[in-house]
Amino acid sequence: MSPDPEQPAVPDLEAIDHFFDNWCNLTWTEWIPFSATKQVFHRIPKEPGLYRIRPVGKEYLVYIGETKRALHQRLHNLRIELSKAEQMPWSDPHTEAPALWALRDAERLAAESEPHPEIVSAIQKESADDQLQVPGGADNLEEEPPVEAFAYECSAAPLDASDSGRRGMESFLLYRYRQEYGESPLCSLGRFHPRYRRSTTKKEGMRGGRLAGGQKDNPAGGPSRLPLCPSGTPGDRDWMGLAWSAPATLDEEQLRNVPHSQGLYLLLDAGSKEVIFIGRADNCASQLSGQAGRAWEGKDPVFSYHATDGPVLLHQLRELEIDLIGNYYEQFRKAPEFQFRGSSHGTRGPATE
Repeated sequence: MSPDPEQPAVPDLEAIDHFFDNWCNLTWTEWIPFSATKQVFHRIPKEPGLYRIRPVGKEYLVYIGETKRALHQRLHNLRIELSKAEQMPWSDPHTEAPALWALRDAERLAAESEPHPEIVSAIQKESADDQLQVPGGADNLEEEPPVEAFAYECSAAPLDASDSGRRGMESFLLYRYRQEYGESPLCSLGRFHPRYRRSTTKKEGMRGGRLAGGQKDNPAGGPSRLPLCPSGTPGDRDWMGLAWSAPATLDEEQLRNVPHSQGLYLLLDAGSKEVIFIGRADNCASQLSGQAGRAWEGKDPVFSYHATDGPVLLHQLRELEIDLIGNYYEQFRKAPEFQFRGSSHGTRGPATE
């Protein structure tokens, strides 16, 4: 599943920096193949931070993630899980593993009739270069996994921040990528290959896999939503080009006027007017009613909502939500106060763990 052909053409590469080593002012490592030796893979930092994954040698991303664990350990475990999985991995502990597996499996099937020599060549060259840098040459290297027709490589950036700060930066990276490339990474924000179904958690026990010929496409394989145009300030009635309702008290009387439709919503502190939470909803009235019953640490929140025009796929709704969180982070260099406080506030985000 390559990037959506119906999306606008990719801008001039000189204007795109999502694969550079200083993207968004972070210090990114070189691109390291999942097939690299253990010694080469140790170039990935052992601190918490952000990471990005792409097909070897390509200029588009398939995933952007964050981890509170050591980046090296997180990515090493992911590559081991993908390398050993003859079946689609479970959705835990690596939420992105099923989507990465499905995309790679689909590309492998396509490669049976149309090989990708440029990808194979890139991997072989990387392996040869690595051997030259190790004392003793190839004899001191661990056994290499077989060359894949469609392989991944990763790049990581350490970030010394709180969980909220790190997840806020992850949201900002997803937002920036959407602004630069015109769509989301192929395996982020719930996107999935259209001809595969996702594995559940191991406890739930439903293994995913390729859909049979007569089965309908997975809706998560639908097109990416075009990114929102950055404009205005969070809380403005036209922020990000959307039509927001006038702020209203989060009580039963005001909630009667909220539609039972999909949409996005903001919670603002009644005193400071600062946005303290950004959310998405399949049913705005129901979601906001649930938020009204929660404790907000002494704050008196008011709400504003934007109802979407017609049905929106779940991953598209998440994309719109991430555009809002990312733009908020761009303007204030932090996430909204309650954005990543945990399930007690209905918080949902793109976090990996």
